[in-house]
Amino acid sequence: SLLLIRTEMVVTQKKLGDFCEALKQYLKNVSTQRDCFHVTAVRLPDGLSFVVYEFWDGEEEWKRHLQSAPNKAFQHVKVDTLCQPETVSSVAVPAAWCSVNRD
Repeated sequence: SLLLIRTEMVVTQKKLGDFCEALKQYLKNVSTQRDCFHVTAVRLPDGLSFVVYEFWDGEEEWKRHLQSAPNKAFQHVKVDTLCQPETVSSVAVPAAWCSVNRD
């Protein structure tokens, strides 16, 4: 099974630009990691709320990622840009639900 991590964040208006640049770099870095099946971010209609979805090969792989330089750099930016603590949740997803079209 895969591990789906959902992180919801609310950004302060005056730090929105800094956050968006850091998020863009984070997504780029994570998408190249071997143990990350997929990563994407959604900006909610209020313009200041974001949800990041990450699919990892397993809990151990995600925990290793938490110690990585890209994750630590993004954590530092979040400390400076979020107006409230982030909300993180996870759920195991059967790998059979996630398929890549190889045609």
